[in-house]
Amino acid sequence: MTLLYASTFTKALGRLSAAEQKQVKISTVDLALDPTGNGLQLHRVEAAPGFWTARVSQDIRLVLHMDGARTLIAYVGHHDDAYRWAERRRLVPHERTGAMQFVEIVERTEEIPLAFAPVTEAVAAPAVLPANRPFAQLTDDQLLDVGVPRDWLETVRAADVASVDGLFARLPDEAAEALLDVATGGRLEDHVALRAPPGADPFAHPDAQRRFRTVEGLEELKAALDAPFEQWAVFLHPTQRALVEKAWSGPARVSGSAGTGKTIVALHRAAHLAHRPGAHVLLTSFSPALAEALQHKVDLLAGASGQVRARVTVAALDQVAYALHTDAFGAVPLADTAAVQGAVEAARRAGHGDGHSAGFLIEEWEEVVDAWQIDDVASYAAVPRLGRKTRLGQKQREAAWMAFAVVRNHLRQAGLVTWADIYARLTRRMLDGYALPYTHLVVDEAQDLSVAQVRFLAAAGGARPDALFLTGDLGQRIFHLPFSWAKLGLDIRGRSQVLKVCYRTSHQIRSLADRLLNSTIIDQDGVGESRRGTVSVFDGPEPSVRLFARVEEEIAAVGAWIREGVAGGIKAEEQAILVRGADQMNRAQAARRAAGADVAILAMHDAKGLEFRAVAVMALDEDVLPDPQRLAAVGDVADLEAIQETERHLLYVATTRARDRLMLSGIAPGCEFLDDVDSSAGRVQFGRM
Repeated sequence: MTLLYASTFTKALGRLSAAEQKQVKISTVDLALDPTGNGLQLHRVEAAPGFWTARVSQDIRLVLHMDGARTLIAYVGHHDDAYRWAERRRLVPHERTGAMQFVEIVERTEEIPLAFAPVTEAVAAPAVLPANRPFAQLTDDQLLDVGVPRDWLETVRAADVASVDGLFARLPDEAAEALLDVATGGRLEDHVALRAPPGADPFAHPDAQRRFRTVEGLEELKAALDAPFEQWAVFLHPTQRALVEKAWSGPARVSGSAGTGKTIVALHRAAHLAHRPGAHVLLTSFSPALAEALQHKVDLLAGASGQVRARVTVAALDQVAYALHTDAFGAVPLADTAAVQGAVEAARRAGHGDGHSAGFLIEEWEEVVDAWQIDDVASYAAVPRLGRKTRLGQKQREAAWMAFAVVRNHLRQAGLVTWADIYARLTRRMLDGYALPYTHLVVDEAQDLSVAQVRFLAAAGGARPDALFLTGDLGQRIFHLPFSWAKLGLDIRGRSQVLKVCYRTSHQIRSLADRLLNSTIIDQDGVGESRRGTVSVFDGPEPSVRLFARVEEEIAAVGAWIREGVAGGIKAEEQAILVRGADQMNRAQAARRAAGADVAILAMHDAKGLEFRAVAVMALDEDVLPDPQRLAAVGDVADLEAIQETERHLLYVATTRARDRLMLSGIAPGCEFLDDVDSSAGRVQFGRM
């Protein structure tokens, strides 16, 4: 007897109270111990062949599908809800693709398909079918090829633009994603599903594996039940699975818009590699906070697999490098930002760096001189200054270099080393034959790696097959100016893939955020990341963009917006207020007080990698974003473009932290980037309270 569970079950479990969830977990574990259901009070659902209910409590019921060889945990809910859910569904393999699907029964009145009526109500047929029907011209074969059940063919073709959201919610995921792409300008041909060979297990089809999982052991089931909202750790999209399991001939990168599952892919890739004999996988990111979140997710994903846990090390890349450096060279004090700033000021007091601002010298040191480990003026003259738009003549470079020579000498006399120094020493050691204690490296949020980190990873992974796997989004690069990976030995050309299905963020929020960026972003090696064809799998309310005459009005409006979310069922801990930096924190705190809800308050940079159901991005004033301090530090007008682009990316990161609700606000006339998000036929309304 095989026990499986479905994504519909984990979703439904998350909607129950904590006490109800505890009762469900006890019953589910009992079922795992005996998949036949002996010991549980089972009742056949007479109107739904194959479906049974199991009593959890006086009111809560598990919905099971039992066929003799398998027991599937399909759903859980209150008594009437559970029976209604089962009575409206069939579990059948798709006739064309062979993938097992839950197919919702279509209500029909007078032979006219009614796809969008609530399931408990009877609705009279419309006298005239809608004229604006995006799928009306699609043939049976086209729809069957992407996984639409035959019972739904006419309903799909009859759907009008206003009702497609309801349609997508009721179709199998693969069919909904294909149709959503078509409705937003994509091609149906890009979504033709794999056809399983005759006699193949319908639960083994890639599309089926995104919604059904076999219980491999009791501990794995317990782990999944403990975090039902994190079902991503269990159910992979077929395109994601292909990337996870692919044999790569060298370094590979998976990219995509925010919310497309890049971290999911990184997690599963690490677990996949950990199953190889002798493997020791490093799963890492540039941020300690992100690494901590990855560790939690690895624990969930690994479940009962001690092998995976033992073979995967999760840590921030700087933490790994410092530990390796300490083992090899001993502990060293690090030069922090204040030390570098002090060294630059000392150089300027000594009369060096004429014609350059302190801000320019500090950024030039961090992004060019220290990053590329330049030790003499000749090397400085030859270094590729990608991302640094300012063109320096010979005398300007010589003047700057005099300052940098003082900075480097100042730090060395103080016994301080920079992060770039640490990575450079480790890189040289590896080039001399030292091997890291890791057979494979998986790097998340790779777009924010530094020059020194990329050079280190190139030496660590080299061109070995499957040694180095990176995920990231060029649109979320906010910490470093662009540079060429290939020039540092990390060449992913020909081994780069883009994810196109967004799971975390609603269609409305993603669409707004994408308007902040070019449809295709090309890196310094000519590798492009296109956002065309990206689709979100769910819809939500339109984002709100509002400008106010006074700060007090904005604070009151943000507070009211948060209270509205709480009243709608979004908990305070599922909401956040984001601002550009420390100078705007007081406004965010005032809005939190006005809301009367303990929501998180974060600077945009600190929100990287996090997600919330509702996000208010406030204080988007004309003199806040782009950051005027960064603009004031520009050494040349040509550098404005690079800083503007980074600030634009920062707002993109902030907006895509929201899953369901988003509010952008500021004082009129507002941040210049808001003009871009308001460019689509009034989808976002500006106004005053």
